[in-house]
Amino acid sequence: MLQFQVAITLLAFIAASTFVLSENGTAIVSYHIIFAIGIVPLILGAMVHFLPVLSRSKNPGKFMRLLPVIALFGGFLVTSYFAYPRALSVGRYVGATTIIIAASILGVWAYRLKVNAIGKPHRCLDWYLAAMLCLFIAVGCIVMGYFFPEQRSALRLLHIHFNTLGFIGITALGTLQVLLPTATQRSDPEVAARMRKHLKLVVAGIVITACGSAWHRNFAWIGMTLLAIPLFVILKTWLQLYSNAIFKVHGAVPLLVAALCGYSITLIIGLIHAYHKQNFSPVATFIIAFLMPLVMGAVSYLLPLWMRPGQQTAWHQAARKRLGFGGGIRALLLLTGGVMAGFGYEIGWYLAVFTTGIFVVQTFSLFLQHTKIPE
Repeated sequence: MLQFQVAITLLAFIAASTFVLSENGTAIVSYHIIFAIGIVPLILGAMVHFLPVLSRSKNPGKFMRLLPVIALFGGFLVTSYFAYPRALSVGRYVGATTIIIAASILGVWAYRLKVNAIGKPHRCLDWYLAAMLCLFIAVGCIVMGYFFPEQRSALRLLHIHFNTLGFIGITALGTLQVLLPTATQRSDPEVAARMRKHLKLVVAGIVITACGSAWHRNFAWIGMTLLAIPLFVILKTWLQLYSNAIFKVHGAVPLLVAALCGYSITLIIGLIHAYHKQNFSPVATFIIAFLMPLVMGAVSYLLPLWMRPGQQTAWHQAARKRLGFGGGIRALLLLTGGVMAGFGYEIGWYLAVFTTGIFVVQTFSLFLQHTKIPE
């Protein structure tokens, strides 16, 4: 199922980026193709995969594995509403309710795994629980807009911030701090203590930023400052521990670190957009400079494991090398494209289409030919 969702997410990146560049394309449809169809189901699917590992529990049943598919259906309904608002007038609310149900069931399951875990569960599980709560709030804001139309503008801003910085951001920051030591094969001795300490800062920063943007913009910078503290500490730690792997031409590591940089750049452009330049687009920067390197970096390392679970073999090493080819160059192009798109230049989206297109070819060639790679 994760392989299927990876394919959908990569195609969503290409389709949405191309749609942004077309004369008839509207940003809101493109963004929902990426978030509602591409990212939310992929993250939920990855959570279903990782949660038993983090809690040392048994593998999920068939119903739990279907939750990302249910969320994907909800995402299609929401996106279809924005593409055809008259034909699918209730699609937004039905789709949002579907996603809420899927996220709620997954959240309850995750909490039960934490409570019933053998020993102490990994700190990343707490980050996932916080992320799912943000998703519940983000999508719930859409439903609440139906009952409180006078607050629809503020609820829309809450939806955007709790979805991007909240659900996606918290999931990514938690996963990256676990994945990077695994990808570099070098441990991070302070990761557990850092994750325990930083989660409160990250959640507080997101809540203040979201509420400040919705109702009192002058408070948003406080939330951004709180968010910047853990980002700075994580990046400093990674440079100290993994500098040899970060500045390589190939591999997943440059992309994963680029994602953290892209998240930081998004906060900066978001502040400039809020106070000075209304024509700036922090969402475009978030997609190109953060989401794209995040997904490509994670897929470069994890997809071989998802394709052939179990003992790691020479095939896994060869597949990771194949997917990670040009990873450092790809990271640089996406960071550059994200900044340019954030400043309102279309060339940033062209860079995104070009870079993602090459990775799509690499990934789909692995799908088609992986059986030919020797064990």
